[in-house]
This record gives sequence, C-alpha cells and structure tokens, in this order.
Amino acid sequence: MKKKVVVTVGGVAAVACLGWLAARHAEHVMLDKSIDSFRQSLGPDTSFTYQKAWPGLLGRSVKFSGLVFRQGPETITADEAEISKLAASGEEPHRIGHLTFRNFQLADPAGSLHLDTLRMDDVTLPSKADEPQGSPAQALEIRHAEADKLHGFVSSLQSDLSAQSLIIDDYGASNASRLEAHDAKLSTDVAPQRHITAASLILDGLDLAGLYGSLSAGTPYTAHNGTRDIQVEKLSVEGTGPLLRLAALHSHATRTDTAEKEVSSVQNLELWPEVPNLSMLTALGYDRFRGSIVLNDTHDFKAGKLHVDEFSLDAPGMGRLNLDGDFSQTSTTALLSAGAGDMQVMALNITYTDHGLVEKALGAAAKARGVKPEELTAALQSQFAPSSPTASVPLTQVATYLRHPGKGPLTITLRPPQPLPMMAVAAAISMLSTSPQVAQQIGLTIKAP
Repeated sequence: MKKKVVVTVGGVAAVACLGWLAARHAEHVMLDKSIDSFRQSLGPDTSFTYQKAWPGLLGRSVKFSGLVFRQGPETITADEAEISKLAASGEEPHRIGHLTFRNFQLADPAGSLHLDTLRMDDVTLPSKADEPQGSPAQALEIRHAEADKLHGFVSSLQSDLSAQSLIIDDYGASNASRLEAHDAKLSTDVAPQRHITAASLILDGLDLAGLYGSLSAGTPYTAHNGTRDIQVEKLSVEGTGPLLRLAALHSHATRTDTAEKEVSSVQNLELWPEVPNLSMLTALGYDRFRGSIVLNDTHDFKAGKLHVDEFSLDAPGMGRLNLDGDFSQTSTTALLSAGAGDMQVMALNITYTDHGLVEKALGAAAKARGVKPEELTAALQSQFAPSSPTASVPLTQVATYLRHPGKGPLTITLRPPQPLPMMAVAAAISMLSTSPQVAQQIGLTIKAP
C-alpha cells in the first residue's frame, strides 16, 4: 500500500514538474513572440536590444537587464527594466501599460537625463509617420510618471537641472499636463552665471510637451485654452551672489479664445542691487528690496488690450504702490519685466503711500547737490509755485507732497488721447518744468493730500 502511495505522489510530482516546465516554456515562447512583434513595429530607424529578458510574475510582465532603446538621435538605456501589459498581437504595438526602470538614462541633441528610478503608466511610444497609409507621426505620451533623483542637461540653455523627486501627469502633444518637483535646481555657468533652486514647483495645465519642444528648438511657447496653475515655494536665484529670493509664488489663469484672466501673488520677495535696474537701492540706503506683489489682470485678445484690475507692490520701509489701468500691444509678462517701458498706456491710475522711501530719495538727491534735504524741498516748492515762470500744476502738487509725504497718498492719473509708451510718458514728465502744457497733452493729473 505504501509503495502505491509513493508511486502516486511521485507521478503527481513528475506531472506537476512537467506542467511547470511546459508553462515556463510557453511563457518564453509568448515572450519571444511579443518582443519580436514589438521590435518589428518600431521601424527601420529604431533598435531595441538587451542583455537578458525573462517573464515576470505569472507571465504578466517582461523583465530586462542591460536595456538599450535607440530611435534616430535619441538613446535610452537602463540597468534594469520591467514592462507590463506589452501589446499583444492585433493591438497597438506602441502602447505599454506599465514601465519601471532602474538607472534610467536618456540622451539626444536636446540634452540628457538620468534618473535613479522611473515608473510610468499608460505609455505610447513615439513613431514616425506611416507614408503608405498616410497616418500621422505619433509623439510620446505618458499618462502618469514618477521619478527619483533626477539629473539632466538642457543643451539650448547650457544648463544643468536636478530634482529629488518628480511627478508628471498627462504628458503628450497639446495635452494639459501636471508637473510636481521637489528640491529642484537649475544651474548655468555660461554668462551670466545663474543658480536657481526651489523647495517645490507645481505646474498644472501647461503643455509640457510643447514647452519641452520650445526649449529644445528655441522657439516661443504657445499657450492653450483652459486653466493654468503655478506654485513655487522657496525660490532662490543667485549669480556670483544672491539676486532674488521669495517665500511663495502662486498664479492661476483661465484662458479662452478671446481672453485670459490671471491672478498672481508673490510673498516675501527679496531683490538685491545686483539685479538689473536696481543698483540705485544702495544709493538710497537699502541693502535690498523686500516686499510682496499682487497682480490681477485680463488680457483681451480681440481688443488687443491688457486690463489691470490690480497691481500692488507693498514694500515695508519703502512704500505701497497700487496701479490699475488699460494697456495695448502688451502682455502680463511685460508688466513685470524690462519690457514695461514699451507698454502702450491707454489709461493709468497710480496711488503711492510712502513708508520711508521719499525721505531717503530726497536725502540722496540733496547729497548729490551738496545741500540739505529741507533746502532741496524748499527750492523745488519755490521753483514750481503757482506764481513761478515754470509753474506746472502736476509739479506743484509733487512739490507740496514732498514736504509732508507721510500725510497721505500721492495719486497720479494718465489719460492720453491715444496709446502712449511708458518710456514716452516718462520723457514727457521730464519736460514739465520747461513745457507745462505737456501735462494736458498727455492727460496727466497729479494730486497731493
């Protein structure tokens, strides 16, 4: 009886072993067919090689070592990779359900990228246009990706970039994507040298594929309709020394075919005198600018007009500036850049409340002239008194304000008969002492408390 039991158990074990070996053989046969089908679908300019391949758990994935993928000038390598849900016969061969990599590296003329680990879901690999059938080229698409310890180089910027962790959702041509990076850095040693760091960066609603393409080709980025959010925490920009720091930047925009509305804020902003056009900070007795910014505007594409509902600049120890108005032939970016001088003013309202800046400015101007601040103020008030030959109502109001800047805000309005560049406005104001009629010509009024 015992002998029969042993034989029976031995037979079952043998059958099980044969079944397991048959299953593993079938897995490898199916694996070889899937890889061969996938390789043939890649086209003549693409190669896909590896050192070793074997089935994953239950044959639901394929594992590789020493993987190398080349398409045109682009090369991807990985020490280890696992591909799940590889397309079966009759399915789209460029679609992959899940990908994981260890020691992932990408190189092409646009730059290079290295990741310690990379995990991607629902990936569509790029392909060239199918000329006989007339189907368009397929760009890379990624539904979700997570990466750790990123290091890269962007050729067009001659810059190194890195991040401790990175998450990307909905990457693809003309897709509204989301990017979240932590401990991000961007550095360039090409003049002017810049080192940029951020504790966290979130871009939601941007076409990241289009942005990458514009950076690679050096062409302008084209925005798409929809909502866009930007959040940056603890941003720092340095050259040979500190240039800019901020605690947080938040921006939300909604774009349609006819208009774009934007609300943005910058908290705890610091700017050093080494920043272009800020060298006067030292002469005024400031080691740096400290303040916060709020911007609320609407860009009307049909009318070609930028309407600023609110632009406020609050700088403790200096003052508070509030601005609203309408501008033509401009963008939001110009308002916060060196291009502000070219903005075409249609209507402008400015309110300035002093918190110490006027006193420092008068002190610096008086020192340059070798007089006391009060003597300079008295001279200005005498020069622009209503009875003087150079009388100008706006300048008279300014002279009155300079005597007691802490008494209340200074208000300025501008209503030119036709759009006028900000630089032209500044030039016209500089002519008021010799040509008082300029104020009326450009629609300028100034009121002191």
